Amino acid sequence: MATGDVFGAEALIRWMHPENGLIPPLDFLPVIDGTDLELQVGDWVINQALQQMDSWLAQGIKLEVSVNIASHHLQSESFFANLETALARYPAVDSQYFQLEILESSALGDLQIISQIIKTCQEALGVNVALDDFGTGYSSLTHLRSLTANTIKIDQSFVRDMLDDPDDYTIIDGVIGLADSFGRKVIAEGVETTEHGLMLQMMGCKEAQGYGIAKPMPATNFAEWLSNYIPNQEWFTCGNKIRTAKETKIKLFRLITEHWKNKFVLKVQSSPEDNQQWPIMSEKHDPCGQWIKRAHKERFFGQASLTHLETAHDNVHFIAQAIQLSYQEGETDKARGSLEGLIAAYSEMTNAVGLCE
Repeated sequence: MATGDVFGAEALIRWMHPENGLIPPLDFLPVIDGTDLELQVGDWVINQALQQMDSWLAQGIKLEVSVNIASHHLQSESFFANLETALARYPAVDSQYFQLEILESSALGDLQIISQIIKTCQEALGVNVALDDFGTGYSSLTHLRSLTANTIKIDQSFVRDMLDDPDDYTIIDGVIGLADSFGRKVIAEGVETTEHGLMLQMMGCKEAQGYGIAKPMPATNFAEWLSNYIPNQEWFTCGNKIRTAKETKIKLFRLITEHWKNKFVLKVQSSPEDNQQWPIMSEKHDPCGQWIKRAHKERFFGQASLTHLETAHDNVHFIAQAIQLSYQEGETDKARGSLEGLIAAYSEMTNAVGLCE
């Protein structure tokens, strides 16, 4: 995100049915799970991806391509030999640019066997390996220790709600720290907005994939998309600005509070019939309250300025809870009319965090 460089793509399977049209993978892959057909499909996908990489090389496009591999396929007797044959079929393709993507949960089957397969593929064939949906397995630390994966991909379920849920933020922060400690590259999945990218960069994650960059597209459309791709300027600026740890924490606070405020205002301005969700309304458990709690422990800021910020934050929630009550009791005009007071209180809070600087 800091450079705007497009460095890779993920191969996604879709079934173009002659009668029913496009069928998504979750509608047909579970049906063939654990069968010989799954092995045939998996080998076909690997060959298609390598063929596409070879075609792109002819167009001057050299990118890493990752392919999802089912656990049953990975542990099959023919997997290594078939992968070796497929790579030999396309000698122009650098095997280091071919990445096997393995679901973390699938590694639970037989960790020792899968670990050996991964290591053999890396050492003998030179391919890279990524642990997909990392953080969803019940023993992620064991996987980091036992599996020689080059890359960890943070599951999109954590990334999607990281601005709203302090627990998801904490999980991502922990995964980034673990990846750094074990010397692994980390990629965030499910990055949909500029704010997601800004927050991830300040947490130490520079690489991302998701709708905020591009939606899935046919391979035939990729070259044109790549030539017209314009990097996110806010990501670029953020990634190339040097900040102290203190400045980074304040920037994170501003991001999460702005997101919370915008989500609250949108809810109040929406119709009661809409499904727009309230942000976390408890001043102790919302992302801002959790930030203040951590700040007290870390002692980056003076306690007096933090206490002032905490008071301003509590006042924002006091006003917001009154507005929420009016809205829920059907007094939508009153609730919307009170938003001006909330905005004023929010401005006082942002001024208060400025004193921490």
